[in-house]
Amino acid sequence: MSDESPAPSPDGNDERHSGQRLWLTVIAVVCGSVSGVALLLHAAGLLRMYFLVDFLGPVSLVGLLLCGVYARQVHADVFLQRLLVGAWASLVATLAYDIARYPLWKSGVFDFNPFRAHPLFGELITGQPAATWTAFLVGWIYHFWNGFGFGVMYTVVAGPAHWWYAVIWALFLEVAWLVALPSVVNLTVGVDAIAVSLIGHGIYGVVLGLLSQRFIRK
Repeated sequence: MSDESPAPSPDGNDERHSGQRLWLTVIAVVCGSVSGVALLLHAAGLLRMYFLVDFLGPVSLVGLLLCGVYARQVHADVFLQRLLVGAWASLVATLAYDIARYPLWKSGVFDFNPFRAHPLFGELITGQPAATWTAFLVGWIYHFWNGFGFGVMYTVVAGPAHWWYAVIWALFLEVAWLVALPSVVNLTVGVDAIAVSLIGHGIYGVVLGLLSQRFIRK
């Protein structure tokens, strides 16, 4: 009679890894959505923006970090790679988003300053006037946090999907942004604002989608 223990079932390991990946993905999506949820709840008058950003913002970032650490420990390699690629690809996409909008604004073709909202968000978060450096810096940090969170949400769910899916995701964000903008920072949403925002979000989606499709393993 052999004393060897039966080998673990590969199917059992696959199920365990699938379960871990599912929960990690859910947690990452929740953490990544905090900045956007803060904006929408403020726009709806349900909860002041500074509460969610000041209190839940740091918690959400720590949550994403812990997801990465845990994924590495349990060898959830698919999730970990999606998270890591999403972290840097989202920042690159956000930078491309801003680079694309800057010449549109400066060209004079569109009568809309797409960067005016940043210090206004900083004012909502800090309570400092929009003209102060504190509001300016915090507003820009919030802007990049938005791009980071939305990008991570996309990559942990969609992975190496075709880049068009990221464009669709970006256009959904565009609609949410335009709906929330007037009531949050008291800016008029006209044709020029819609055009600049549409182009910017389109660029964000293309860059995020191409980088995800290229660097996330299938």
